[in-house]
Amino acid sequence: MLPALACAGMLCVAPSAYAATLTVDDDKADCPAATFTSIQAAVDAAKTGDTITVCAGDYSEGTGAPGTNAVTITKSVDIKGAGADLVSITPKANPLVRGSIIEEGTPDIRNGVGDIVAIVGTPTQPLTVNISGVTVDGYDPQGREVAVEAGILFLDAKGSVIRSRVTNVVTSEGDNAYTRVGGYRGAQPGIGIVQTSNALLAPVDGARKLTIDRTRVDKYNKIGVLIDGSQNDAAPFIPSGTVNWGVITASQIVGRTQCVNYAGTGNCASVGLLTTGPLFGQDGLRVTNGSYATVDSSLISQNLVNGTGAPTRNAATNNENLTLGAGVRYAGAKMTSYTDATGLVVHSRIDRSNIVDNAYGALNVQADGTTANVGYPIPIVTGNPRPGYGNLLIAEGNWWGLRFNSTTNPGPAISPTTNPQTPENPVNGVPTANATGSTDQTSNAVDFFPYRSGPQSDPTNGQLPVLTAPIPVDDAAPAVSLAGPASAARGATITLSAAASDDFGVKRVRFAEGLTTLGTATLPPYTQSVTIPADAACNSVRTYSAVAMDSLGQTKSATVPVTVTCSTTPEPTPTATPTVTATPTATATATPGSTQTVTVGGTVEKDYDPTKTVNAAQGSGPAAAFVSWPRSIAGKSKVVFTASSAAGIKSAAVVLGSRTLCVVTAAPFECSFAPKGSDVGGQALRLIVTDNAGATTELTRNVVVSRFVASLKVTVSKKAVKGGFKRTLTGKVSFPSAVTKAQACSGKVLLTIKRAGRSVINQEVKLSKGCTFSRSITSKSAKQSFTAEVKFAGNNVLNAVGKSRRFS
Repeated sequence: MLPALACAGMLCVAPSAYAATLTVDDDKADCPAATFTSIQAAVDAAKTGDTITVCAGDYSEGTGAPGTNAVTITKSVDIKGAGADLVSITPKANPLVRGSIIEEGTPDIRNGVGDIVAIVGTPTQPLTVNISGVTVDGYDPQGREVAVEAGILFLDAKGSVIRSRVTNVVTSEGDNAYTRVGGYRGAQPGIGIVQTSNALLAPVDGARKLTIDRTRVDKYNKIGVLIDGSQNDAAPFIPSGTVNWGVITASQIVGRTQCVNYAGTGNCASVGLLTTGPLFGQDGLRVTNGSYATVDSSLISQNLVNGTGAPTRNAATNNENLTLGAGVRYAGAKMTSYTDATGLVVHSRIDRSNIVDNAYGALNVQADGTTANVGYPIPIVTGNPRPGYGNLLIAEGNWWGLRFNSTTNPGPAISPTTNPQTPENPVNGVPTANATGSTDQTSNAVDFFPYRSGPQSDPTNGQLPVLTAPIPVDDAAPAVSLAGPASAARGATITLSAAASDDFGVKRVRFAEGLTTLGTATLPPYTQSVTIPADAACNSVRTYSAVAMDSLGQTKSATVPVTVTCSTTPEPTPTATPTVTATPTATATATPGSTQTVTVGGTVEKDYDPTKTVNAAQGSGPAAAFVSWPRSIAGKSKVVFTASSAAGIKSAAVVLGSRTLCVVTAAPFECSFAPKGSDVGGQALRLIVTDNAGATTELTRNVVVSRFVASLKVTVSKKAVKGGFKRTLTGKVSFPSAVTKAQACSGKVLLTIKRAGRSVINQEVKLSKGCTFSRSITSKSAKQSFTAEVKFAGNNVLNAVGKSRRFS
């Protein structure tokens, strides 16, 4: 029977009755059973509702021709990557030196081409696409630049971008990059993430929600994130009727770095605004024409105005151009509403965020782009106009920056005629009382009071913690079951059949008897033939296991006992068909943090009942039971168990994942061990007991090995050079001896260097193979002071760690 359609005056779409998962691996090294090596090929093969899992790899997609996309999605599917540090999606560079996928002529953000990832629906049939665990990059895997219009385009679409990174949406951020196609200050949009529509009349599907969580957007041209309800790109904005809805949480939107030589040389000898070339402003977040957005626990920074006529800080010079750039710009956006049925509803809000070092911090204007969109900080209770806050942007509880030498924090300036000092950024509107009878001032366009009024270093009232973005994805351990005959005669050959699955991909299934590997399968069907020894003891039980490993190295195991018979007919009983009864679910590991205290021992629970001996197999074989074991492993741990057999115990082995921890031959049956880097994640802790008759028993417990604690060392050296003094900041991530350099030295470091409160550098630096990184800054004065914040985001083996320091 076909699934019923429920329609109520709007479009009807049949849901997918049986959503499928399609797996992609560029080289099939991490997920050998993957059907596809290209994301676009998987998208083309997918049906509505399917999930496309993307294993670790660099995916250079599309043809690289002008007027194309790297990946085009025209159906509602989910793209689930293994992690932003493991999966990159880039366009092909064509020709070989550099390329462009922007269409010929005038770029159009609403035509669905010229983007790295384009999700293209229609006004009457919008799509839902959720993207997680990927880096969307305008540079191909060889570092060749490709000019694009947007990183991710949601055209008549909604969904989410989670734990991801969008970067290099410009081909260069250099001072003359506008002379090169796709460069900073060029005519192309160059937007990090954009949600827009081709509608000319209001669609009937209501607000379209786009969630952006734990995601970093940087190296863009005009706008970092655009939530768009307009038909056009510049004020005055013409409404499309579409209501798009952005929800931005724990993310970072960072405009052009002030250190113009940073990407090319790592040397920051020239710092400051550009004062030549095209006058150009960036917006971190822009929301237009009836659309709305909330921002929570995020950083929006370095969206400034550069070029001829750029405003001069701490002066009135070119103040009229200060509004060309903004951390957040709401233009004709939906602010608040009030009805008798719903009461007051706040649609747009900025909360608990760092809005710092932008031209304007927040602008709330009408669709004409200039007139302040005002409301009522003291809400109207009754009468006309309607009750509520009107068109006020509520932006309370944020940190707006504080100049380096200031002892008090007056909050953001309101429509100043003198450009504020860095890193302070103002709001528009006119001053008004925050509450009846109060002397505290706020703005009638952007209500910023109360605000965090301390200096940057004040943990309770200064800058809010900058949350790491992106963070690793949740990767569950695999699921596996094993089937085989219940009994078999001596000398008979039987077939073991495993069913294994994983939320990303199964890397291999290892078949074993005890500690002896029988064989390994990397592709389904996962089967293994094994012959019962001709001299096996009658009625003895031989326990076989299948250990499934996923692309991250996590394991699960399953066992099947086979009783040896001594009949004259060596025919095994029929083999059952295995089924995976457990669906993998994400298991939380230790929360990344900056602590450097090693927790030893983990959690050990006692659940041994001496009145109940657990026999892992029926028949003649050893008996075994876990007495205590660590459910979570974060240091030295111990497993205690019992083992017995009438034939005597030959060996008892404790195995974690694929690593044998101990082999014990006599009581006391204990195993003390310490984890290694290869053990991190969900693992199968197995107890394998073999008696003197060759019979085996195997028990399994599922455990979690926590990521290891890393430490971070930062040093600064200084020497005189031509033109000033060069300071070199060098950092190194250190790790325990149980972790190898190959495991530890991956991932990125977020490096923020400030001078007099201004962000000179706010960029991610790739950790070298030696776990080091280095950057240099040159200034004229030997006494100039800097602050550095260094955050290693962690990886699959190490926790995140951070450090800050001052230097001169």
